[in-house]
Amino acid sequence: MKLNTTAITNAIIAALTHGDAFEAEMLKLQGLLKGTEREAVKDIVAPIVAAHYGETFADGKWADSGCAAKRKANRIIKAIVGTAPKQANKVAVDKKLVKSLSSTIIEAGLTKKQFDALLSELRASISFE
Repeated sequence: MKLNTTAITNAIIAALTHGDAFEAEMLKLQGLLKGTEREAVKDIVAPIVAAHYGETFADGKWADSGCAAKRKANRIIKAIVGTAPKQANKVAVDKKLVKSLSSTIIEAGLTKKQFDALLSELRASISFE
């Protein structure tokens, strides 16, 4: 199989150039929107991106939730303020239990790989109903 290395090189260079420009603009936006809550950033960014791509964003919602403009807006929002916290995943955990487990794991002297393997095996060995 013969690859078109010239086209591949040109595409990589173009991607890097556009990526560098994207990163520079995101740094600028981070400065301009510093301290702004994620929802407020979304309310600023989404309508601009929607208008640019001919999509509709109104009352905090996209008319077409699967449109490319939404993905692009989310990419920009993420670059500005980071990922959104998953509200549904926030669960209170008993601090004594965490301390006890932490002590046990630290005393065992596990490496990161061993710790990851332990968590995998632990998840596999427990079922919640």
